[in-house]
Amino acid sequence: MDINREIIEIIANYKGLSVDDVAPEKTFEELGIDSLDAIDIIYEIEEKYNLEVPQDALDLNTAQRVADIMAVIEKVRAASQGETA
Repeated sequence: MDINREIIEIIANYKGLSVDDVAPEKTFEELGIDSLDAIDIIYEIEEKYNLEVPQDALDLNTAQRVADIMAVIEKVRAASQGETA
């Protein structure tokens, strides 16, 4: 399964939403995601993929969309595999 689809599923499950309601272009505000929710969602993704997302990788002051989480996870995955992001 595509990692972005799985991230959408994690967010949907966390917020009790349908996966059809979550899309990369959706904002955190539209989905009812606050900064603590975002931290919890990142933690769930870290656990699922055995990753460690640096605390400064996702700036919760500027990150506003589901796509922002996806981009950070892609960079961290690439770095952990020795690729350039």
